[in-house]
Amino acid sequence: MAKTVPALLLAAAAGLAAAAPSAAQETECVTLRGVNGYQVIDDRHLVLTGGASRYYLVTTRSRCSGMSFGAQIGVSFADNVRLCPPMVEYVIPDDGWRCAIDTVVEVDSMEAAEQRAAEQNAAREAEG
Repeated sequence: MAKTVPALLLAAAAGLAAAAPSAAQETECVTLRGVNGYQVIDDRHLVLTGGASRYYLVTTRSRCSGMSFGAQIGVSFADNVRLCPPMVEYVIPDDGWRCAIDTVVEVDSMEAAEQRAAEQNAAREAEG
């Protein structure tokens, strides 16, 4: 079940957030529109939803133990934003710890997000 984002926490450093992306990074940018909910997949992945048809898979740099099913989640960016690597944003679960975001990718559906997360987890396990 998707949760409604109660309040998005704006905590990225102003100087870092204002940095312009390079041409190479520009192709990896994702524009989030109308983020109004989320669903946790596992301790490294969650999907932000924008309206009825936009899905953004968020992958954290490391395990985020406070990010569990049913937890209240905050993020360090607004509900309409363009994100480009390197990312300085983070997810903030109920326990208050900041979990750095590694990537944000727009996907076609919740099922596509779950499949991509499973592939990432399998690749990580294969690496050791």
